[in-house]
Amino acid sequence: MKKLEKIILKNLFHNEQYVRKILPYLKSEYLQDRSEKTLYEEVQKYVLQFNEIPTFEAINVALNDRENLFEEDYKKCSELIDELRKDTEVSKSEWLVEQTEKFCQEKALHNAILESIQILDGKTKTDKSKGSIPQILSDALSISFDPNIGHDYIENSDQRYEFYHKTEKRIPFDLDYFNRITKGGLPTKTLNIALAGCVHPETRVRIRFRKKQ
Repeated sequence: MKKLEKIILKNLFHNEQYVRKILPYLKSEYLQDRSEKTLYEEVQKYVLQFNEIPTFEAINVALNDRENLFEEDYKKCSELIDELRKDTEVSKSEWLVEQTEKFCQEKALHNAILESIQILDGKTKTDKSKGSIPQILSDALSISFDPNIGHDYIENSDQRYEFYHKTEKRIPFDLDYFNRITKGGLPTKTLNIALAGCVHPETRVRIRFRKKQ
């Protein structure tokens, strides 16, 4: 059975739609093998620079020009490229995106746990403290390829129109002015906070309340 990492790398040379989908989330640190990590770094740089998927030849040239790559590492990268080049089978995008998302989530959480342990043991090379651990774990757990995060003004115009014209059940205030401001009260199942400015100690304030029966 093929390693998922190699399937991912192979499709980076064949499937542009897939590349644009996963590139913002897949990090080289998720790849354990040094040659796979190096190859992905060059693919990532190529796509960001030229806005298109690379050819095997282009990445081979980039590896040859890389100054911090030892001869043995270059040889392994070249062998990996030859292996990927021979495998011309392209995976189904939907399946591969789903598998890649799971891969990124698992690797991100694994790395976050290791980093947290290093911080607790005082072995981290960064200036992060124990207080940063919850955020590190939260960032790892929040990885998602969901494209519906955010709002596109043009593409999501229909959804925006429906939202503006949606009829919601509201809980009215006892104060008419508040009802006018909120257009009938507060929507159900929402959290709201009402703030008021400070007044002078001598300013008279009228308070109305309703006694429960």
